[in-house]
Amino acid sequence: MDAQSEQIVKDIQEKRDKLSDNLAELENRVRAAAEWRTYFNRNPWLMLGAALGGGLLLASILTPQRRG
Repeated sequence: MDAQSEQIVKDIQEKRDKLSDNLAELENRVRAAAEWRTYFNRNPWLMLGAALGGGLLLASILTPQRRG
């Protein structure tokens, strides 16, 4: 291989390494964003209120209505 080809291969490898690092960082950020414990630790009362509201909404949807 000549020097230009070696430089191209080296550049490609550096870009692959950088891309791998960026993907790992993105994966960590997505995991942290999707982790419900993170939100609960930041705002426990808000999460409890949302759970209560969701439970009440679900109960009102699933409970048969009385006709009379």
